[in-house]
Amino acid sequence: MHTTATPTIVPDRRAGPPGCGNGGWVSGMLSERLEDLVPTDGGPTTVTVRLSAPTPLNRPLRWEVDGTVDEPDELAVHLLHGETLLGTARRTGEPTAEIPSPVTLEAARTAAATFDPAGHPFPGCYVCGPDAPEGLHVYASPVASRPGLLASPVTLSEEGLPPVLAALDCPGAFASGIDEDPLLLGTFVVSVHADVPRDRELVVTAWSTGREGRKRWSGTALHDGDRLLASAAATWIAVPRDLIPGTAPAA
Repeated sequence: MHTTATPTIVPDRRAGPPGCGNGGWVSGMLSERLEDLVPTDGGPTTVTVRLSAPTPLNRPLRWEVDGTVDEPDELAVHLLHGETLLGTARRTGEPTAEIPSPVTLEAARTAAATFDPAGHPFPGCYVCGPDAPEGLHVYASPVASRPGLLASPVTLSEEGLPPVLAALDCPGAFASGIDEDPLLLGTFVVSVHADVPRDRELVVTAWSTGREGRKRWSGTALHDGDRLLASAAATWIAVPRDLIPGTAPAA
């Protein structure tokens, strides 16, 4: 294992839960660092990210690499704050979960228009927070004609994997019942199937794939019309509101 020399930070404007980096954004950072080391040779880019601890904002973070680029399937990239492991990314096989057919942009706009911010646990979240001034404002909400499916439009302006994975993150939490309990992202398995256009409205969809105790599972997908751009499978952990300082009270 070796440590890279260049530190990085997650700025305030990329927050998720109060004082912490958005889980999708952090997963994108890890995936992008892995991709820089072992670029994909055609086909979908699929990465499994396991988040081990909340990522602090505006703190110097460091990278560690386990393995060599000669064996890309064994390579692991770790993000740390001091000696605390925050997350790990590894190359994996493509998820086999079935992806629902896309919804139209008009249907996604209609669904998002019904979003009710009351009781949102993380109103400052970069992805889904109504109070985030530079946020994506992805308000995944039920699609009237598609029971169990949520949708929202999203426009990405920045290049790279972090905004793509961020857009796939929070909608899964809404599909998994974040209005019941705050949810923290645990494991994120993401496949990028095609280049993601910037500065154009895309559609993100989300659906629940089950729950057991404090664990919840969800799927998300990003489409440009009928074209699948990216998809993800997430494992969430439900956490009581009083255990995350700064969490907004329930409605």
